[in-house]
Parts: sequence; C-alpha cells; structure tokens
Amino acid sequence: MDAGVLYRLFEATVHPDHNVRMQAELELRKAEESVGFLPGVLQILGTSDANVAVRQAAAIYFKNRLQRGWDPESKKPVNEGDKLFVRQHILRAIVELPANIRVQLITCLGRMLQYDYAQGLWPQFLQDSMNMVQAQDQASVYGGLAAVQEFVKCFQWAKPEKRQFLDELIERGLPILHSVGTRLVPLTDVEAGDMLKTILKTYNATIRMSLSKTQQESSSLVPWGTLFVQVIEKTLPIDMPAMPADALEREKHPWWKAKKWAYSCLNTLFERYGRKPEKAYHSFSIVFMEHFAPNILNVYMKQIEQLVSGVWMSARVKQHLADFVTKCVKPVGTWNIIKPHLEAIILQFVFPLLCFNEEDEELWNTDPVEYVHKKIDNPLEDFRSPVHAVETLLFDIAKLRSKTFVPIVSLINTIIARYEETSQEQRNPRHKDGALKMMSCLAPLALDNKSPIKGHLEQFIVTHVLPELKSSHAFLRARACETLLSYEGLVFENEGNQQMAFRGVLDCLVDSDLPVRVSAALALRIYLKIPMIYEAMKPHVQSIIQALMNLTNEVDMETLTQVLETLVADYSEELAPFAIQLATQLRDTFVRLMAEVSTENEDMEYDESLEEKTAAAQGVLRTLCTLVLAMEASPQISVELEVIVAPALTFVLQHNVIDLYDETFDIIETTTFCAKAISRVMWDIWPLIYQAFKTDAVDYIDEMANCLENYVSFGKETFAQSKEHQEQIYDIIQTVLREDNEHLTDTNRSRACDLIEAILLNLRGHVDVYVPRFLELALPYIQKSGRLKKAGFKVRCLEVVINGIYYNPAGTLVLLEQKAATAAVLEFWFKNLGDFKRVHDKKLCILALLAILDLPLNQIPPSLQGPGWTQVLLCVLQVFESYPEAIQAREAEEKMYAEGLDDEDEQDVEEDEDAEIFFTDAPDDDCDVLDDDDKYLEMLAHSAAESRQNGSAQDAVFEDDDDDWDVEELEEDVFFTTPLDHIEAYSQFERTMQRLAGNPESASLVRQALNAQQHSFIEALIRQAAHNREKKTAQ
Repeated sequence: MDAGVLYRLFEATVHPDHNVRMQAELELRKAEESVGFLPGVLQILGTSDANVAVRQAAAIYFKNRLQRGWDPESKKPVNEGDKLFVRQHILRAIVELPANIRVQLITCLGRMLQYDYAQGLWPQFLQDSMNMVQAQDQASVYGGLAAVQEFVKCFQWAKPEKRQFLDELIERGLPILHSVGTRLVPLTDVEAGDMLKTILKTYNATIRMSLSKTQQESSSLVPWGTLFVQVIEKTLPIDMPAMPADALEREKHPWWKAKKWAYSCLNTLFERYGRKPEKAYHSFSIVFMEHFAPNILNVYMKQIEQLVSGVWMSARVKQHLADFVTKCVKPVGTWNIIKPHLEAIILQFVFPLLCFNEEDEELWNTDPVEYVHKKIDNPLEDFRSPVHAVETLLFDIAKLRSKTFVPIVSLINTIIARYEETSQEQRNPRHKDGALKMMSCLAPLALDNKSPIKGHLEQFIVTHVLPELKSSHAFLRARACETLLSYEGLVFENEGNQQMAFRGVLDCLVDSDLPVRVSAALALRIYLKIPMIYEAMKPHVQSIIQALMNLTNEVDMETLTQVLETLVADYSEELAPFAIQLATQLRDTFVRLMAEVSTENEDMEYDESLEEKTAAAQGVLRTLCTLVLAMEASPQISVELEVIVAPALTFVLQHNVIDLYDETFDIIETTTFCAKAISRVMWDIWPLIYQAFKTDAVDYIDEMANCLENYVSFGKETFAQSKEHQEQIYDIIQTVLREDNEHLTDTNRSRACDLIEAILLNLRGHVDVYVPRFLELALPYIQKSGRLKKAGFKVRCLEVVINGIYYNPAGTLVLLEQKAATAAVLEFWFKNLGDFKRVHDKKLCILALLAILDLPLNQIPPSLQGPGWTQVLLCVLQVFESYPEAIQAREAEEKMYAEGLDDEDEQDVEEDEDAEIFFTDAPDDDCDVLDDDDKYLEMLAHSAAESRQNGSAQDAVFEDDDDDWDVEELEEDVFFTTPLDHIEAYSQFERTMQRLAGNPESASLVRQALNAQQHSFIEALIRQAAHNREKKTAQ
C-alpha cells in the first residue's frame, strides 16, 4: 500500500477539524485490511523527518490494528504477507525509533508471540533478541532486553507444554542477562538503571510460577544472588544524573525501581522456595535456608541501619525490607539474627514509619477526603505500603515470638512516658500518635484471654487515649477514636469510663476536621453493643444519623454506611418520625453517587474513586433496605418509602448496574415481603426486572429469586389473569434450568425449582398448561443417573414433580406414563424420602401422596397398581413417622426468633471456639514457628504441584466444583411461608382414609397391605387429627 497515501490519512487524523478527522479514520478502517497496510505504517514510523504527531498517531494505530487482527480467528485478521514483514522488521524498528514510538511497538510483541512462537512461525525471535542484548550499542541492548521481557511475560504462566520455551531462555539467555546486568551496576546514568530494572524484572518473572532446575543450582543462584545484593547495596546519591529532589518523583527513578526488583527477587526466592516450599524444592530449601537466607538477612539489616541513620529509601524498598524481616521471624535460624536487634527494629524502623508525618499532614490539610480514603478507609488494602508492612512485622513478632510481647509493650510505654514527661511546648505529638498506632496494631494480642496486660488496658485507655479525644492536635483526636475502635472488645469495669469515652467520640462526630469526624463515626459502632450506652444514645439518634448522612455526602465510604445501617436497624422506633426525611436523603445521596459514577465511566478513567463510589452506593442501598424493614410495623410510612426508593431501583435496572443488583433485589424482596402485597409502584418495577434478566442478570438468579417468588406469592391475582406475566416467569425458569446453560450452578437451578413451586402452589387452576413444561425441565436431571449428588438440588428437582402431582395428580401421572417414567421417578422419590427434612417438604410429600391415593383406582396408571399403590400408602406412613420431629424443629426455630435470639450470643460462642490462642507456655525461641498462613501456603503448594502434574499449571489451584459445595441445603426458615401452611396434614390424612374405607376395593387393599402395627399407627394419626381440631377450636 502506498506510504504517501497512508501518511496523508494519518496527517488528517490530527487535523483540528473534527469532520476531517472522522473521514480520515473511516478511510483508515477501510485501508487496514489491504495488503501492505502494516508495512506501510512501519515505513511512516521510520521516517525521521515526518511530523511527530503524525508518527505518534500512526504508532498507536499500528498497535491497535495488530492487537485486533493478529489472531487468525479474528473478524479482520492481518494477512500473512504483512505478518511476515512485521516479524522481519519490528525488532530493528524498536531499536531505531524514538522512545514514544518504541513503547507502542514493544507492546505488540506479546500479542505476536502468543500466536506465532509456539506454532513455529517466529523461531528466530529469541535468538535475534539475545543477539541485540549482546550488541555494543545501547539502543540495541535496550531493545533486546525489552523483547526478552515480553517473551517471558508471554510464557511465565504457561502450561507445561509451553513452559519449555521459557526453559530455553533460562538455559541460554539468563547467563547473558546476568553478564549485562553485572556490567551495568557500576554505572550511574538513567538508561543503565532502566536496563538493569528490566533485567531484574525479567528474572523475577521466570521464578514466579516455578524455579527451574538450572536456577536451583549454585552455579546460577550465587551469581544472580550476588547481583541482587550489589544492586541493593549500591549507593544512590542525590546528585546522581536526573535524580529528582522531590521524594515522590524520586520513587519513580529507574535506579530505585531497579533496587525494588532486586529486593523482590530475593524475597520471592526466600518466601516461595526457601521457607516451607512444596516437596519439589525441599533440597533447594535446605541449602537456601542454611547458606543464603542468613546472609541476605544481614544485608537487609545493614540497609535498615542506613535507613535509621538518615539515608533516603523509596517506599517500596522499605516495604520489601519489612516484608522480608517479617518472614524471617518464623525460622529459628533467621530469628536468632533478628533477636539482638529487636529493640532497634521496633524503635528505629517500625515506630518512625507509624508516626503521623509531613506527608500525612500535607494530605490532611490539602485533601482531607483523600486522606480519609488512604489512611482510614480500610488502609490494609494497600499491601504495598511500608506502613502496612511494618504493622504486620510488629504484630507477627509479638504474636509468633510471644515472649517479645511484654518487652514491646514496655517500649511503647517508654515512648508514651517520655512524651508525658516532656513539657507541652516541647512535646512531639507525632510520637504519641505512633505509640497509639502501635498499641492498635497489638490490640488482638492485648485482648487475648491470656494476655498479660489485659487487666491494665482500661487504665491505659483512660490515662492515655481518652484525653486525646480533646487534643489540640486534630490527628491525635482521630487517632484516639481509632484506638478506641481497635479495643472495641474491651469490657470496661467502670461504667463511668465507658460513658466518658462515648461522650468524647460524640463530640468528635461534630469536629471541624473531616478525618476526625469519620474516625468518630466508625468508633460509634462500639457503643451500639453496650446496653447502657444504647439507652443513652436514644435522645441523640436523630442528630447522630444526620451527622452520618452529612458525612456520606462529604466522603464516599462503605464503612460509614455500615454504621448508618446498624443505627437504622437498632433505633427503628426513634426513627419513625424521621424515616421519610432519611429515606429521601439516602435516595438523593444514591442519585449523586450514580451521577458521578456515570460521568467517570463516560470519561473512561477508571480509578479507585469509582470503586469507592460504587461501594458507597451499595451501602446506601443496604441502609434503605434496613429502613424499609425497620418500618414494617408502620404501613403508611412503608407505602411512602416505596415511592421514595423506586427511582433508585429503576436506575439500577434500567442502566444494568450489575454491581448493585444484590442490594436492589434485596430492597424489592424486603418491600414486597413487608407489605405482603405488590403495589402499583412495585408492579412498575417488574418489567425492568425481567428486562434486566434478559440482558445480563441470568447470573444473578440467586439474588433475584426471592423477590421473584414474592411477586408470584403476593401478586397471585395479577399472575392468574396475565398470560404475559406467566410467560415471562416461565422464560426465566426455563433459561436457568436448560441443560445447555452450563455456566450456571446447581444452586442457580435450585432457585428456578423454587420458583416453579411458588407458581404451582399459588396459582392452582391457572397454570395447567405449564405443568408439563415444568416436568420437561426437571425430569432430565432426575433421570440422569448420578446427576443429583447433593440433597438440596435433588429435593428441589423432585419437588417439581411432587408439586405437579399435588396440583393435578391424574394429569401428572399420565404425563409420567407417556414418558415411561412413573415407576422410576417414584422409586427415586421414595428412596430419598430421608432428604425431605423441613416441615414444608414433608407436608408436600404427604399431600401429594394422599392426592394419588384419592384418585379412583381406574385412574391409577398400570405401573402404580397393586404393589405400587401399596408402596404409596406405606410412604405416607413413613413420612408421618418423622413429621412430628420436623414440627418440633421448626417450632424451636420460631421460638428462638420470637425471643430475639441471640445472634450475638451465638456468634460469641463461635468466636470463643474459633479464637486463636496467642499466649502459651511453650518455648518460642528455639524452634521454627508455624501458623495458619503456613498451613494454607502448604496446601496451595501441594495443589499447585498437583495442577502441574495434571498438565495445567495455569489453571486455578482450586477447581470450582459447584456440585461439591455450593448447593444450599434445605433448612428451616421462619420467614418461609407457602399456601400449604394453612393445611392440616393429619386432617387431610383422616379424610383420605375415610374415603378409602368407603370404597370396598380400596378398603380391601388397605387391609391386605398393612400389618397390625401399621393399622395402629393409622389410628394414632387419626386421633392426632381429632386432637388438633379440638386444640384449634379451643384457641
């Protein structure tokens, strides 16, 4: 294709006139399929006197065209002639072109290798790349290193059959990379640092999945380990070329990035293969832990000494230092190196990093919202933060080497004592902040039942924490709130101290500084669990909730809405006069969040704030749902709430905001359940639910099933009259139950069966045409041997048939006969009667079996006559034997719920049973330490080894076998109601037996089928029916 024509087209794409640009882009779309298109673009890129903007536009188009079309199965594949040309010239282009264009071409290599290398279409790539690495000019070396890195990225997670390509690089290429890296270490220019970073990053990628035999040998490990240490120990003075004075910019300097990857390589070797590895690396582990790990730790300790002396280090380097030392706490060999330096590590490494610093202060003052997100709103998510790393280090030392706990607390007390002894003018409030932060890190240990300091914690809180709630330093007021939250499990002996803490937090809730208000709001949740404070909060609950609402409009935080949700649930009575106003504010907050999310989506600029806003929106919807439930006893308020929340529901469903489906369907379920009716407002939502299901919500059938059942149960009159609604609900059911929907689980299919049951029980006489269609959906699962492994799905599938029999016994049996399935299905049912455990399941079985017995004998199909009919009668008796026990179990559940049972008491018991024992009498200084993390890692390693042996190293460690664990079992639920609840099973049985006794033929069958004991049981059942009638009359 003519390069001149192409150049003019790309020139037009940067024209200021929008119409010219659009026309040029259309022409390029047509031209890209032409032979010679990509070679022509490469020619433009290589034209040094071409316009810079035109070359940049051409480079981006080249990358996008190649990414879209290199796959031969793509809609518009790149032709083979162009592919051959690109393979032959792209590496040279990477060397010769300027950096802004080079980067676009480098990203193309991975896509090309993905489809070409394993297929033998680019066999010379690796050799060509390594030749470039060994060239004398810097541009070739840089280009070769970038190409090798893309090669490794392509195959680092590959299955074993493709891993061989990486082994080829490890054998032949790594020694060359090491040689180049060693030559680069003494240099100081930016380019050298960048190339060294690439080498180290490439090595790290080769060891992420596995460690080759070659890399386990000392002949490889020693030189590479030496290189890593050389990079780590290299001094990087502030006057190095292009070293920025600004600390944040310095973090990005190539030499500091090279250091980061050197640390990362050593940390990976230690954690992944040295300490408690899988069996394949056992021999390597012994050598590494004995000869290498202690030396590496000593190097790291010297780096910590330099950091303490004032040498600047990047945040990622500090994080890697802390991570490595943390892992060295467990093996006794490395722990013995750490132990003599423990005080210095705590006071000079950990403590300074935990103190409020200049960077924190600047962020607090310039962008308090960002400060809240970074420092308060779940900061543990930032696993790369050095602050998080030293928090983990501090906790692990005190936990795993428990004899250090008291000495560490003593060090903290020394810091606080020194602070208190210093005059107000000379105190450093940041030291107090760091000390309290350290105590917060140790809270789980300090609160342990065997903690040696537990008895002193209340006095510590009163003396050193509560006064800071009124500190003149805002960050200390926030720290005091956060410390109280850390010690929420502490039971105060003096109620006055508890009240003092509560009043202090309440004052902080109206603080002038946003981070203080947020910290106070989060700390409030402590006091909701304390009866005395609960009562004291009642007069203030409206103002507290208003303060929280104001906060949610200042900062988007899911944790804030969790506190709000708890308050709404606990203070429903006090909130009734305020409910409409609160719901309106919540709805408006939701609308604002969604508007901001929509704007960011349109800008195609996804960042953490988008995730935060979505999470906050989820919290707002959950709070609305809780408010609806709290107002259940106030019908008039409930009606108004429906109108208020409807726009939020409509928005989510119309815009297919799948991240909010769970909360949206919860609100619909709660609203319709509380009303026990479907209002006009909720009927307007129905078509949106159906449309959402058709668009993208089929995977959310579990979340939407309850609200669908409510529509059927509480909107039965509409469903009975509307064929459109019937067809829509059937469409949902058959979509989920179709066997070709393989991505759905048996849990999903169970919910579809529940919907069938709701329809057949609530719409008796109105859905005759659907009974055979429902059977067609369920029978394949029942008839397929071994398909129904778990009781939950098995019972639900059978109940589709059982509900069909109860709905229309004669018609259903005819359908089963037509499929020659009657005997097999009933035999399967009877064989699994023990899996029908709930009152509802047993009652349904009884009523369906009685419906068969009520049929005239001439309507009983041949396969059920004689012994089959007798078996039906015997199964009724069998179900009745366990029926009283099921009733007792349900009544016990209802009683616990009516008495307000104690989810908290139950949770406390579970927590006590599961509580980790931190303090024991066992020695912890002369042996390796294992914890739950180690056991988990061993299991992962074992699974990974098995995965590789099975030929799928890239597959997930755990197979998602839904048949094994995701089918919810059938348990009693006090909220589960059906039309069967009003039917008395014993009376139904009595009536059936009376009818049978009135027919000589059936009476004869009964006499012949049953023994004396069974006749006596029938009489007992009939007596129970009479007793139940008398009991009902007496009520």
